[in-house]
Amino acid sequence: PRCPGQAFEISRLLAAFRACVTPDGEILLQEYLAGWKELIKLMDALGAAFGLVARETQAKMGILQGHRAGPHAPHYRTLQAMVAFELGRGLVGLRALPPDRPPSGCRTLLRLHRALKWLELFLEKLGRRGAEEDPSRLCAEAYQAALARYHGWWVRQAAGLAFLALPSRRELYGLLCAHGEREARAVLLQAAGAIAGVYNATQRVYAARGLLELP
Repeated sequence: PRCPGQAFEISRLLAAFRACVTPDGEILLQEYLAGWKELIKLMDALGAAFGLVARETQAKMGILQGHRAGPHAPHYRTLQAMVAFELGRGLVGLRALPPDRPPSGCRTLLRLHRALKWLELFLEKLGRRGAEEDPSRLCAEAYQAALARYHGWWVRQAAGLAFLALPSRRELYGLLCAHGEREARAVLLQAAGAIAGVYNATQRVYAARGLLELP
């Protein structure tokens, strides 16, 4: 559905994530960041519940965009090229980088990767679960399953309180500009599926290199 005059458009999110993985499995960072740009618009529309995550995400995106515009830009076209380059240069190890070096792209994208699973699960739950299920509860469930273990106690408590401020299911459906509940659910599941495809491809790249548990 098109949403004239609205910052967030689910069609742009779908287009970006569907274009992110090439037929031969390469993960294009430009499209990955374009998909996240749309997710940030969605988080902004959802209000204070996602404020902290949106700000952190924008900071991480800025780091990756800096790499893509920097002197080593050709190595930051795909995820696979970035991983090979940074591992080859010793930029992903446990030791701290010199202060004049930007943060590792691999570490930075891993944070986005973990948050992506949370949003995938949230959208999937909204699309599948009964209308009586409160979005704040579904969001909290998705957070506990995907992201909570990477956060300290204070962040987890703050997130739990913030989710209580989520809009109603009707308001969430309105953000999709869908014609009725059935179309809204279908669009949510399409979005969750597109995100899942990118998440799973990214997961395989990180797992193959033993990078999933980077601190």
